[in-house]
Amino acid sequence: MAINDYIISTLNLREDSIESLSVKKTNNILHISVKLVSTHPSCPCCEGKTSIKGYSNHTYNHLDIAGTPSVIDWKRRRFICADCGKTFSEASPFGPENFHQTYAVLNTIALELHKVRNTFKDIADRYHISPSLVQLYADSFIRAPRLSLPENLGIDEISSNMAKYGGSYLCVFVDNNGRMLNEILPNRSKHTLSKHFESIPKSERERVRYVTIDMWEPYKLACKKYLPNCEIAVDPFHVIEHLTEGFTRIRVDTMNQCVYGSPGYYLLKTWHKLLETDKYDLDNEPKYNSKFRQEMNYRDLYELSLNISPDLKLAYELKERYREFNRSCTFEEAPAQLDQLIEIFEEANLYCYEKFVLLLKHWKPEIINSFRRPFDSRRQSNALAENINQKLKLLINVSNGYTNFERFRARAIYCLNDRLFYGLTSSLYSKKREGKKRGRYQKKIKDIFDSSDKADDDFHDHN
Repeated sequence: MAINDYIISTLNLREDSIESLSVKKTNNILHISVKLVSTHPSCPCCEGKTSIKGYSNHTYNHLDIAGTPSVIDWKRRRFICADCGKTFSEASPFGPENFHQTYAVLNTIALELHKVRNTFKDIADRYHISPSLVQLYADSFIRAPRLSLPENLGIDEISSNMAKYGGSYLCVFVDNNGRMLNEILPNRSKHTLSKHFESIPKSERERVRYVTIDMWEPYKLACKKYLPNCEIAVDPFHVIEHLTEGFTRIRVDTMNQCVYGSPGYYLLKTWHKLLETDKYDLDNEPKYNSKFRQEMNYRDLYELSLNISPDLKLAYELKERYREFNRSCTFEEAPAQLDQLIEIFEEANLYCYEKFVLLLKHWKPEIINSFRRPFDSRRQSNALAENINQKLKLLINVSNGYTNFERFRARAIYCLNDRLFYGLTSSLYSKKREGKKRGRYQKKIKDIFDSSDKADDDFHDHN
């Protein structure tokens, strides 16, 4: 029968090893009754001759067949040695000893754990087991050792309540060339980074040539100390973010100086995106504007917005000049052009860019290094780290939050690093954290006597 052929193909068996096979559907469950051909094994203790002592029934949960849950009912032989009298059971080809899931189910569960959107409960419901058992399999099958440092390392962080030692962020390492997650640390402090790098052989640390970071000082200090051959670059996106914050500050201040409901207030409140993004086609088809009672396109609104304040217009021009530098400058031209930009920003003397000028001066070498393109013509940035951070947040959100850092780290690296594989094992291990032990409860002797006297009084009153 075709169904029997399909079932045999999922059982990890050859057809000539099956003595009998029957299929029966009971209570919407497909029961596959199997009896194997006897191999007449020798005694594992003395290698003596054996004979069949009896049979026992062993049940395995198997993969769904045509959407129907299936169970393997195996009639298992028990052998006895004629020489030493020892008894033992027939070897199982269906699954590990003392398991109730077949190899096919365990393998599929391990593959399902590789998908970020799958929660433990989703997998449990799909394969008719409990979520706690899926967690146990994940802890046992997924081992995430420390991976070697990549040549091009990206360091970023993600906010999480799993952060340890008083921190609020987990530190994330990514392989910018391999395009995958490399490591997760319990926080982003200088002490944690130093402890991690000190555990790595110096020869391995010396192989790191490039590091991209955001503007968190401990990253810079740790990399300079422990990665002697690396070139540090800051993420260009974070620099632009600080620049945009400065412009937003002067835009909001200018708006608040305008009379509420005035044309200036309306433009800076409603159409501020025209000054902050490039997604608008300024020369679009004019449309009627109820505020100005005439047809206007985006360019008209854009020019009116810039003419509200000279300082606002100057701040906008400086912002756009730096953005053009960030887009088109080369590594060779970056030092001279950055010096020129710093000088222009200082001459403008706008209060909104005071912190930004200090940032450019402090991180100048790292900003210049971000224009280097060492691999595949890609500029040095933390774009990959930000992408992986979104996937880590997704993993946390679909699971309604993780609290166990070790379990989260192993699952995350397994999901987001293609070099990490699972391993089926019969030795189960749980990463469950040990809770605080409950202290001994000893009732005070005085309380015992008081309760006893009260019971006696109640008894006499009743009588």
